Amino acid sequence: MSGFADAPDADVIARILAGDGDAFGILVRRHEAGLLRFATRMLGSPDAAADAVAEALIRAYRHLASLDDPTRFRTWLYRIVANRCKSHLGRRSAQRVSLEEAAPVPDPHDGEAELERAEQLGLVERALRTLSPEKREAFLLKHVEGLSYEEMAALTGERIPTLKMRVHRAREALLEALKEHR
Repeated sequence: MSGFADAPDADVIARILAGDGDAFGILVRRHEAGLLRFATRMLGSPDAAADAVAEALIRAYRHLASLDDPTRFRTWLYRIVANRCKSHLGRRSAQRVSLEEAAPVPDPHDGEAELERAEQLGLVERALRTLSPEKREAFLLKHVEGLSYEEMAALTGERIPTLKMRVHRAREALLEALKEHR
């Protein structure tokens, strides 16, 4: 299976559907880091993100046979993760953050530049949490995950002009939130 690790997603999926359940690990290793990054920024909590991604991966494995176009696996998988994140957001009360979910306090022994970067990253993370889930999702898919508007439309089921407007408004809201903290 080691030579198969570089195969396109569609080929790995064909192998899974043919009965090689272990091949799903290839897809997990290939996509997990990006999914966790996306979910963490959507939810603001690495623990909640890990739960959402794990749930999404289980759901993807169970429903893999229902995927119409295996070449669009990545988009399909991100849609499942986005839906799990929205579910998690719906269960959490707005603006309640536990100590475990709070942004980590930077180590004062780090260099000054590292401290500054950590502070800026914390500001951006807090500003992201002020966005509606739809705007946050659109912004993260476009600017963090690097998806095209066509991929985003396939993932979210929204029209491209709607997504462009969400990304634009999210960018404006983030800039405004960051200006307020200067």
